[in-house]
Amino acid sequence: MPVVHSAFGYLLLLALAWLLGRRSRRLPWKTVVVATLLQVGVAGVLLRTGLRRVLFELIGTLTEVLQTTALQANRSLLFVGVSNRRFTETYGPMIALEIMAILVFVAAVARLLYHYGVLPWLIARLSRAMQALLGISAAESVAVAANIFLGMTEAPLLVRPYVARMTESELFCLMTAGLATIAGTVMVLYASMLQQAHPDIAGHLFTASLISAPAAIAVAKLMVPETGVPETAGKRVTLWREDTVNGIDAVTRGAAEGMQLVINIIAMLIAFIGLVALCNWGIGALDRWVNGAQAGSWSLQAAAGWVFRPLVWLMGIPWSETAPVAKLMGLKTILNEFVAYVELSALMRGPHPLSERHFLITTYALCGFANFGSVAILLGGVGGIAPSRRQDLARLGLLSLIGGTLATLLTGAVAGLYV
Repeated sequence: MPVVHSAFGYLLLLALAWLLGRRSRRLPWKTVVVATLLQVGVAGVLLRTGLRRVLFELIGTLTEVLQTTALQANRSLLFVGVSNRRFTETYGPMIALEIMAILVFVAAVARLLYHYGVLPWLIARLSRAMQALLGISAAESVAVAANIFLGMTEAPLLVRPYVARMTESELFCLMTAGLATIAGTVMVLYASMLQQAHPDIAGHLFTASLISAPAAIAVAKLMVPETGVPETAGKRVTLWREDTVNGIDAVTRGAAEGMQLVINIIAMLIAFIGLVALCNWGIGALDRWVNGAQAGSWSLQAAAGWVFRPLVWLMGIPWSETAPVAKLMGLKTILNEFVAYVELSALMRGPHPLSERHFLITTYALCGFANFGSVAILLGGVGGIAPSRRQDLARLGLLSLIGGTLATLLTGAVAGLYV
């Protein structure tokens, strides 16, 4: 039975998180149990009640409006020669230009919402609920809540006065949550990429990022349990105040930050895709030397796919159908989730697409920043906030990648309970 399969896999993934962590005898059972119930409960409310239709329609409409208005400048002024309908129908869309338009515009809107207090209000209330229910520190709860809306390097800025004095468990929780969720800016981008595969994809991506937050807390506390006394335990922290002067200043800074994000994404894609191609060239040469005429199946992605096949099975996907999903998880980890979603979109248009259930489980599991490039960005961003913690960050880097990946796999298993 698929639901039992996903539930069984969920428990095994939690056990795996404990085995791959420090295996302390002081397990935070309350935090883990409440986080699990919170993730499963919120997913059930959003996916199986009447709220789903209202929320998914709202998010879908908002995403469509943001996408349409973001691309307006491309089509009417800047790149009209290569973004008009006749050109795109003949040669296909210029993906880099669409990425740039969507990220720059949504980043500007997000900064505007932060300047006028909308995002701080949401983050503050969500973080207080997490702190009360899960028993984590105020600094942790704010950082985790912010990751649902902001990026993995922007969220720690909200608690930057406390980062240098965080316990190791708090720091690991902050890192794991950053890698287990996605920012609102890229959520709009991924929704635009997958909207033809599923009409409610924007709502599913929002749900995936939201329920990955408690999963990240459960995994983080299983892998690196709290052994100290957090400075902000039982307290409230004051969110970092926006230093923009007015709305125009906020939009200007947001656009600049969005452009920097575009440059980072394109640079990471070029660097890591090139490195993977270089590794695959060497692996291919070895494959030809070992297998001769039978060569052609060895690659870095194939190796990562074999590693992920048992983990993909734990989410509730039958073993016979785990190979394509495992390959996508390998792509996401080695490269990033953008490439994985591109491949998922192509797979759904191909001759052998995934079933709707397996497509949604895969979409939920890919919804996170857990990849090697993001770990480097996270170390640089948080290390810049707290230079004294660089050694701790470096030591926890690979472990946080594992934790973020396990959290998104838990989210995929939860999706398997309801879709």
